[in-house]
Formats: sequence, structure tokens, C-alpha cells
Amino acid sequence: MTNASNANLSVADVVAITRRIYSQAKGIVRAKQAIRARICPFHILAGYVPTGGTVLDVGCGNGLWILLLAQLGRLRGAVGFDTNAKTIAVAQQAANQFTNSNIVRFEYRDANDEWPSGQFDMVSLIDVLHHVPPQHQINVLKAASECVAEGGLLLFKDIGTRPLWRAWANRMHDLLFAGEWVNYRDVDDVILWAEDEGLHVEDRGAVDMYWYRHEWCILRRLKR
Repeated sequence: MTNASNANLSVADVVAITRRIYSQAKGIVRAKQAIRARICPFHILAGYVPTGGTVLDVGCGNGLWILLLAQLGRLRGAVGFDTNAKTIAVAQQAANQFTNSNIVRFEYRDANDEWPSGQFDMVSLIDVLHHVPPQHQINVLKAASECVAEGGLLLFKDIGTRPLWRAWANRMHDLLFAGEWVNYRDVDDVILWAEDEGLHVEDRGAVDMYWYRHEWCILRRLKR
């Protein structure tokens, strides 16, 4: 099983690091990232990331996940990309202040553009798939799987579909902050898709934070 132990990292630690990362960002950006640091289990997920590896973060938003890993010293290199040019600008500005530009970079890519080339030690899909139309979700998962190097990992995390009241709370969150009606996909479906792409389940988990139910799975591409 993958080792998710990260006992020295707490939610409070993640919040403190987040505040430093976005100290120069606009107030609304700082506030949103501070909230995200409190409601997403980054303190757990970080323990799955291979130290000294490379990471591709799909739908990176303002770059919090990659920049957190950089501050924790877990990265050899990382690429984050998103379809929102404004969030990429925020992420790159923060990266220029806190990281070596040769290690971390952020890219704006249209939804129809090709993904960054190469393969990575970890590919992360964190709270992304529920923003994708249902008919395209399997294609996103397939593209992410193709970017996983031999021996590498796919980290998938999204909002849980049960209990219903928690799922509806998240729907209201996304409707308010993103203006979107989200499309949930059960983790079991994601695992089946990934297995069809040659990945194997190593771990899965779930945790409640405030009214949000988070579920994740870790899948590995075995070495030949």
C-alpha cells in the first residue's frame, strides 16, 4: 500500500503555508485559498507524493497544491495547467515569489488543447472531474492515466456522493463560488476506468471536513 503518513503536517500547517504563498495576492484570492486549505485534506494527500518526484496537476487553479508541495520540499519538478487564464496568472506570480522557476511552472491551456508532454511520477486530479461534463469525464481520466510514468501514481480526489446532504452542500458551494452545477462521479467508476488504462489500486480513503465528504484513490502504473 502507498504510504500516506504525514503525521507532522496538520490543517493549521497547510493554512499557514497557504497564507505565506498568497501574501501578495488580492484579498479575495487570499481568502478563497485560505478557505480551500481548511476544507480540502491536503494535509493527508501530501503524504502520498513521492519525495523528489515530478508532478502534473490537472486543473491546478491558483496553484495551491503544487506550491504547497514545493514549500514542503517534496518536488523535483512540477507542471500545473488550467483552462482559466486568471488563475494561472495568480499561480505563476506566487511561484515567482516562493519557488525556483526551473522547478515549477504553470500553463494556461484551452480545454481542447493538448496536455503538457512527458510522463510524471504523480498525476493529480483534485476536485476537477465534477466540473467536467459527464460524457467527457472518462476521456479526462484516460488522458491523465497516459501521463503517469512506469512506477508512477495517479492521485484522484473528489467530493463524495454520499451522504446526500453533504453532496448537496458541495453543490451549493460550487453554485455560489463557481457558478456551476457539478457532475459527480463515483470513485468506483474512476477506479474501473483507470484499471482499463493499466493502473492498479494501491489505496483509497475518505474523510469529512466541515460539511464536505472527500474521497480519494491512489493508483499505480506497475513497472514492466
